[in-house]
Formats: sequence, structure tokens, C-alpha cells
Amino acid sequence: MPPIFPILALGLGVLVSGYLFIDWIRHGRRSRVFLYWALALFLIYWFQVPVILTSLGRTVTVPDFNVFFALALPITFLALVLIYWGVLDALRIRLTPRAKALFGLWFLSALIFFGYHFIVRGGIIETYALPLAGNVVFYLPIRLLIIATLARWLLRRTSSALYGILGASGVIGESVLGLVRNFLIVKNVLIYPPQLWYLVLSSLEIFFILQTAGIILLVMGFFFFHRMHYRTLL
Repeated sequence: MPPIFPILALGLGVLVSGYLFIDWIRHGRRSRVFLYWALALFLIYWFQVPVILTSLGRTVTVPDFNVFFALALPITFLALVLIYWGVLDALRIRLTPRAKALFGLWFLSALIFFGYHFIVRGGIIETYALPLAGNVVFYLPIRLLIIATLARWLLRRTSSALYGILGASGVIGESVLGLVRNFLIVKNVLIYPPQLWYLVLSSLEIFFILQTAGIILLVMGFFFFHRMHYRTLL
């Protein structure tokens, strides 16, 4: 597979991440939302590096792949959590104490799950637990939370703010494409032995096309929320 799509997604994410981080510093480090989103964009697509390297002719061993993906899965999950925190901050939504406690317990369970696979098992993938549970138990809920939070905010708005509508639509669009990608992973991984799940992923060109579309939508969403924040103060 030509590396154009993973390179484009990774490069665009890092570039816009740098812009948001510099903008956060330039405005006195007040708007945490843009710090959250800068970190999220920097982290979310690094798992594509082995795919890019192999597409360019570099040799990457199976243990290298396993360790890299075992690390990249929790990093990607953290990026999604940062996107969600940024959405809450941008929309000035405050979770109830109970919701905070439940979210904290779920986040802690994710840390334990990913930590076990990366630290205790050394990144060795011998079962379907890591790719399947990672997608179904952790990626799926956080994406649904992002979609539900933004959709509820849009439905409750009494005025039509174009920047807000476009920003929310972009982030929701990326989350929907993310759900489609999660479905593709689960569907295709089950066909092969779990040790070869990364080969399945690297051979799905549609996966990387959807990722490139997703990063464009995410950048668009962040851009319009950025404009909305500084021009209308939400």
C-alpha cells in the first residue's frame, strides 16, 4: 500500500497540533481546550509509523510491531480522552460528581488493561483481547461520548452559530469514521490468528483512507471551534 494516506494523516495531525500548542502559549495558556486538542492531535496517529516504514521498504520485525502497537493503543485512547475533555471544556460542560467518579473508574480500568498488556506481557499479542477489547470496551465508548455530548449541545442551542455547528460537525464526523474503522478492525482481525492482526490492519487501504478523511474533519472541527472561541467566546 502506498504510504501517502498514513503520511498525510500523521503529518497533518502533527502540524495542526503544533499550531494549537503555539496558539495556546500565545494567548497566555488560558484555554486548556486547545492544549488538550494539541496533545490529542500529536498522539492519535503515531501507530501508523510501522506501516509507513514498511511501505517505504524498511524491515520491521514482528516483536517490533507488537511492542509498538501495544504502546500505541493506550496512547490513541489517551488522545480520544483528551478530545473529550477538550469538548467538555470548549462547551463549558461540567460533569456531575457521579459522572466524574464513573469516568475515573473506567479510565483507571483502561490504564490497568493497557498497562498489563504492555508492561506485564511485554507487548506480546497472543490473543484477541488487546485489539478487540481495546476497540470495543474503550475506543467505542469514548467515541460515543464525544458524539453524544456534541449532538446534545447542538440540539439545545437556541441560536445558530455557524462556527459552532461546523466545529461540532467536524468532530462528530471524525468520531463516526472512527467507529467505522473500529468495526473494520474487529471484523477483519477475527479472520486471522491474533498474532497477525497488525498485518490485517496494514493491508486495509480503506482504513487509512478513512483515517485521512477523519483527520481532515477533526482539524476542521478544531479550527471552527477555535474561531468560535476567540470571536464569540462561546
